[in-house]
Amino acid sequence: MKNITKEFKDAKVEFLKSNGSEKSVEKLYDIIYFLKDLKEPTFDEKFILAKIYNMVGSNIYASKIVEESLKTSGLFQTIKLKALASKIESQDIWNIKIYSDLRDSKIKKVPTKLSIEDLVVSVDVDGGYCVGISAEVKNIVLLNKNFTNEDIWGDGEGYFIFSEKKPDVYLLESIIEYLIWLGQISDELLDFYNQANFRHKLLNVGENWFDGLSVFDFSVYIDENGDFNTEILLHDYIQNDFGFHLEIVNKDFKQIKYNPEL
Repeated sequence: MKNITKEFKDAKVEFLKSNGSEKSVEKLYDIIYFLKDLKEPTFDEKFILAKIYNMVGSNIYASKIVEESLKTSGLFQTIKLKALASKIESQDIWNIKIYSDLRDSKIKKVPTKLSIEDLVVSVDVDGGYCVGISAEVKNIVLLNKNFTNEDIWGDGEGYFIFSEKKPDVYLLESIIEYLIWLGQISDELLDFYNQANFRHKLLNVGENWFDGLSVFDFSVYIDENGDFNTEILLHDYIQNDFGFHLEIVNKDFKQIKYNPEL
């Protein structure tokens, strides 16, 4: 970007005039991606990044930039930083509008195809079994979203799958096929959401609602009968990232429950 200050001013004007249109949000995120990749950003570049984070509702990132910048800021820079910090602190965290870049979520993704070697079986403290996904697998596709395969236990694998039965080759292959199914379900979820009854439900959601979902966490518990009991925690972008639990048994959708604490 040749003139980041002008790019920001133009994007900010469009964002405010359009009341946060999808295109204006995309332009703000283009600036975010550019500034995040800078190895040695100037004060002005860091300050612009903090202001954009505040505009799109990501105050935790804005505050971190302010906090770090205050350590080396001059007098006038400190005044600007403290003014932004005051603005952030005065905002009601429960009423902050969150804006996300939905371009990636609209791209059709290839479901995660694992091999037996990608699954690492271990015994948990209760005598059951954990099925870890190798750290070589960086992301798992769930509901057409890239979910990061994080190292929860500190030994290199992400553990999201648990089994009462000792996993044999057949069960591991069933897990692989099940993850493929979880990666590509969309129409099934939309049908269930629109037909079920639960609190905080939106009426007649469609692809825009589905595209705006983000996966926060998930787990699969395989009981002694071999049933796959699945819980996925999601954030609903259209409802300002209101979180909800999605419960699935095998391939049957069972419950959606919104949770203000997510």
